[in-house]
Amino acid sequence: MKTLLLIALATGCAADTKSHTRAFVADTTCGQGPYDVHLRADGKTGGDGIEVIACTPRRISGRAMFAANGYEVSNRAFGDATDNQRCVGGRPTIVTAGTGDGASTTAAAGDAGRASAAAPVLVERPFTGTETPMSGDDLCKPLGLEAQTIIGSTMMMRIDEKDTFMPAGADLHIRIWSDVPNDLEGVVFMVRHLTSTKTPKQMKKEVASWETSDAPVPPKRAEPKGHGPPPAPLVEEQPARTTATAAWVPGYWSWTGSAWGWVAGFWRDERVAMPAPRVEMPGAAPGEGAIWIGGTWSLRAGAYVWIGGRWRR
Repeated sequence: MKTLLLIALATGCAADTKSHTRAFVADTTCGQGPYDVHLRADGKTGGDGIEVIACTPRRISGRAMFAANGYEVSNRAFGDATDNQRCVGGRPTIVTAGTGDGASTTAAAGDAGRASAAAPVLVERPFTGTETPMSGDDLCKPLGLEAQTIIGSTMMMRIDEKDTFMPAGADLHIRIWSDVPNDLEGVVFMVRHLTSTKTPKQMKKEVASWETSDAPVPPKRAEPKGHGPPPAPLVEEQPARTTATAAWVPGYWSWTGSAWGWVAGFWRDERVAMPAPRVEMPGAAPGEGAIWIGGTWSLRAGAYVWIGGRWRR
């Protein structure tokens, strides 16, 4: 436990940190993750940390987790609204057989033999900005985009050169996800690896000089609030395009309040008003791990036809 007392959280001390920024974009327009980025701790300075800023043309929201060497440092929500109208399909009724968090649902899906699509990923793009500014506004201004904080500047202090908790190469894991898809077109995630400009010896001396009331509070293992990230997306058979102007809205997971349910993808034509989704009563599941795929409206010959929901093993 002694090692854990060497951990502290700090925010934005520009003069005491250096940064190395990497830029990432989502591999799909509509995405909910989970998106994972792994950095490697320097392990030689007075501390390692991270900061994540989204340069975005619209509001996004979700949840972000940061773990250092397998130890969960933070797990919290970001954003209070989402501009994702083209990525969601109304308010379908969706349920699953049984409950559980994202991890257990994922395992159940694999055990039941359901086909999963490729895991969502963030694709790295060259970062051409400067490392000097520490604010998100300065990072996003060259792109003409607004800055939204996903994970604030978080430093793990090191006061022992032989620290076993955060050695060189230790995994700095960032995970980002949302309950429903965000519209990520044009969004650039700026992931910054922060390192202290001080040595562990200098950091130890500084920590020793702090008054008790001013000393950072060592973080405790963060307990995830609510639920974990969604399972891997399911493979969908995309039906024939309904009209020449229709756009495909891919399926996605939605949290029902007790479990994850799959919302089937569909063709949407903005010229034709879609009726409100029907309320369905799926009844008992046909077996353990089955997923109820909610019904949806399908545009046929210029009119919407309701396609009822079904259980999928």
